[in-house]
Amino acid sequence: MSEFMKTFPLLDVVHHAHDLKSLYFPKLPEPVSPGQFYMLWLPGVDEKPFSVSDVLEDRVEITVRGIGPFTNKVLECQPGTYFGLRGPFGNGFQLCDNMLVVGGGCGVAPVRYLAKQLEAQGLRYTLAVGTRSADDLLFADEYEAAGVAIATEDGSLGHQGLVTDLVRPMLESGSYSCLAASGPEPMLLALRQLALEHKVPVQLSFERYMKCGVGVCGQCCMDGSGIRLCVEGPVLDEAQMAGISELGRPHRDATGQRHTESRVCKA
Repeated sequence: MSEFMKTFPLLDVVHHAHDLKSLYFPKLPEPVSPGQFYMLWLPGVDEKPFSVSDVLEDRVEITVRGIGPFTNKVLECQPGTYFGLRGPFGNGFQLCDNMLVVGGGCGVAPVRYLAKQLEAQGLRYTLAVGTRSADDLLFADEYEAAGVAIATEDGSLGHQGLVTDLVRPMLESGSYSCLAASGPEPMLLALRQLALEHKVPVQLSFERYMKCGVGVCGQCCMDGSGIRLCVEGPVLDEAQMAGISELGRPHRDATGQRHTESRVCKA
């Protein structure tokens, strides 16, 4: 981990959809594990955390969807633009054989890197991904060609329904030693319940508003446990989750306030 900011030019941009691009930066010397994240700084705009979607021989890939002022500004950038990178930060996924890997929404990005690392290590795994529609699925062409289990809520690709519909019979088969997932919190909590029912250990990657990335500011501390998601997380196991009282509740915003109604962070 490097908490010090280093600036790098954007090497390349791959366009996936009107609001989705992969950005490529020079590979940093510190190794990055699946599930870890970088703090990405666009000078004069802001700094936000992003999971790694792949690490290649000479570069690192960060996939960004435009959902707010910062990410939309990032998507306007062209190769040669300088960004700041800090990290990698946090606790990532632990690789194991016979792993069931699940991604939903933007959580498809970190589990993509996890699946590639499992394959590189010769470990067995099954990948299942879900989103609202085919247009919202990151790396849809890649996953469809590879025969990945896909669920879309509108039925435009793969199974019509939720990704949990696909996961339930997989867990019932008793074939998996661990479940790892990243995605929207309601999906993660549903997967956690399924895993508890089938006595399968879990590793779940959660999101919270983050500022420092090194556990100093306390912005991402989890109620009931004091776990700093940027340090002890973002990937948590069942023992860590058992002490947290805020799972499933609205997230705190930049001021530390928790709103009575759920709000999506428009980064």
